[in-house]
Amino acid sequence: MKKIFLFIAIGFLTACSLDINSQDEISGDNIINTPIKAMGVLSQAYKSLPVSSEKFTLLTEDLHPNYQVVYKKEYQLIYNWDQRELTKNTASIWEDYYNALINLNAILLSNDNANKDNEDWQYIKGNALLLKAYIYFDLLQLYSDRYTPNALGIIPTNSLSLETNKRLTQTETLTEINNLLEEGLSLIKDYPNEKNYFITKKGALHIQAQVALFMRDFSKAEKLAKDLLNDNFKLINTETTYANLWNNQVASISSNVYWIYDLQENPNHYLYYQQNAGDYFYINETFSFEEKDIRHNVSQYLFKFKASGIDIIDRQLLGKYKTTSEDKTQKPIVMARNTETYFILIESLIEQNKNVEAIQLLNDFLSNLNQDMLAPNLSQSELKAIFRLQKQKEFIGEKINFFDLKRWNIDLVRYIPDSNNKATTIKSTDFRWTWPLPASEMRYNPNATQNEGWTIVD
Repeated sequence: MKKIFLFIAIGFLTACSLDINSQDEISGDNIINTPIKAMGVLSQAYKSLPVSSEKFTLLTEDLHPNYQVVYKKEYQLIYNWDQRELTKNTASIWEDYYNALINLNAILLSNDNANKDNEDWQYIKGNALLLKAYIYFDLLQLYSDRYTPNALGIIPTNSLSLETNKRLTQTETLTEINNLLEEGLSLIKDYPNEKNYFITKKGALHIQAQVALFMRDFSKAEKLAKDLLNDNFKLINTETTYANLWNNQVASISSNVYWIYDLQENPNHYLYYQQNAGDYFYINETFSFEEKDIRHNVSQYLFKFKASGIDIIDRQLLGKYKTTSEDKTQKPIVMARNTETYFILIESLIEQNKNVEAIQLLNDFLSNLNQDMLAPNLSQSELKAIFRLQKQKEFIGEKINFFDLKRWNIDLVRYIPDSNNKATTIKSTDFRWTWPLPASEMRYNPNATQNEGWTIVD
């Protein structure tokens, strides 16, 4: 057995509340030989995840800047896809993911045959495998091209020491991800005490469906989504129920939420400018919500403030976790929910030209929101455009929108503050869609290959 040592700062079941440990800090006097210690390390891995909405949402179409963004220069630069700012931010995200992977490797390398019959230990190992798969999939989507089997994929890591591994291909990466998901699911499937601040069984099955969609295996994505939704799925149809999504308690398992993350702050407070002044960004009017929509008072809130050349204007600001501009209430982030599985199913049907079934499902969704129904004779291209608009609107302010925009291979418009006038367009062919490997990786790993278009100087 390979002995792995790690200092455990806090005990069992203190998920997402431990300090992040770097690779150099994974040393100490306590071998990971009990579920209590292993759970602490798993918690550290979750704590390291880069989940803040600002890391992704400011790069999407979800929000428009107002004149106040000049007082938050880094946000203005991120919104405009400034190359230097992107380089800095993407390096930080890379480091966060690999810090988490180091902790996961510590668990997986400390596995002792004596623990093979301990259900707590097997659950922890299984969850470590699932979280590793999730991180690999995020890294693939962010630091690799859109699905191209032979393109460069991730740099794998399986130890606690400095590694100089070459990048896998996308096919090799996806094989590894699917293997991790299968093995992880086999270890947690019968565990009776799962918590949704770790990846649940349904959360893992949902990731499998996401992976199939990314690989354009639409028949597999359809089957995986249908199998998951057949387990007592119900569409949300009231404002109260919808609001409850964003107030979910960490310790409870919700039928609508697979996995939540205890951020210990308000996920959308990063948009706050100052008292009585609103937010740095407001909702793109394309995604604003009609009054009859059950999301009208939940996904957004209304605010009056100054705009460029205008004394007072009504703005729709990003809600979900916030009800007012100054709302600092701590809320856990919804990491995965069944509505996304529903949209995976619809998209897989559209891509297979199963328009009748797709329209029926999308109409069911719109009906529950109190929205107008779609015509039954839409073409595939018309239906695809409507579907994409509806998905962006439903997931406004959530991480998934950035991944979808890249996967859909469409141009992205940047706007002048307080205006519907275009400042510039980020073309779908722009190299910045595929993030750069950080300078540290290129410096210490001679086998690393940089993505096209990026010249990183440390």
